[in-house]
Amino acid sequence: MIKDEVSFWRKFEVQIRGGVDNLPGIAGISLIDITTGHTLAVNGDETFPTASSIKIQILAALLAQAETGEIDLAAPITVDPAHLVFGSGVLAYLEDAPTLTVRDVAILMIIASDNTATNLCMDLVGMDRVNDLIRGFGLTHTHLRRKMMDNLAAVRDLENVSTPNEMAQTLARLHAGQPSAWVGAETLRILAKPKSGYLNQALPDDLPVAHKPGSVAAAACDIGLVHLPRRPYIIAAMTKYAPIPEPDLSHALVNLFRLIHTNMDTLDRANQAGRTVW
Repeated sequence: MIKDEVSFWRKFEVQIRGGVDNLPGIAGISLIDITTGHTLAVNGDETFPTASSIKIQILAALLAQAETGEIDLAAPITVDPAHLVFGSGVLAYLEDAPTLTVRDVAILMIIASDNTATNLCMDLVGMDRVNDLIRGFGLTHTHLRRKMMDNLAAVRDLENVSTPNEMAQTLARLHAGQPSAWVGAETLRILAKPKSGYLNQALPDDLPVAHKPGSVAAAACDIGLVHLPRRPYIIAAMTKYAPIPEPDLSHALVNLFRLIHTNMDTLDRANQAGRTVW
């Protein structure tokens, strides 16, 4: 932390704690200031359902195998109707079985949060290999345990879970070039493609952000890297036990992201004396 920012961060933390307390259910956030390395977390080590944000780790594991030649991103996949999974996405609603490259299936997993595409990627990579990548990042509370949308597995408590700190650290590892420079950069490039989410609603339209939102019943999240020019930051916000309709939860999450971004944007525009100069 920059010395003259101590008071700013102290007040910022109070605001974030208030914002987290105002969210329905239980919420947690983890913030990393990439420029200084300063971190701020509220319930950062609490375990939450990942919903579709676990697709970040699936994508990274797929790209890691592509880099070693185990998976050909240009190889065609014809979507078998027997493999269709409803919920988010588009593949389950098409009327003719499409043929797509592995790369485009992976992109659909991210930009449309397509559950059928996700399961196809998981079949290619292997669930164990995704968890191996997670362990390689040094993360111990993040677990991929089921496919999309295996509700029977969820009933047996085989839920995909992580913590705000570990989801933020996942993006930090990728940004730092892990497990390799290409995998990190390519994962973030695909995550930066346009999509509907919570974080991007709180940001200016022209500000690049690499992120993956997700939601399941009573839980929602968004994990992202916001590319401010001088103070880029990583933010992970996750919720659970939310006893309100999803639109209300969405509105509350967007407001929290807006609060966080307003403060980070203030830092981004200020000199060390606290004057806005950019």
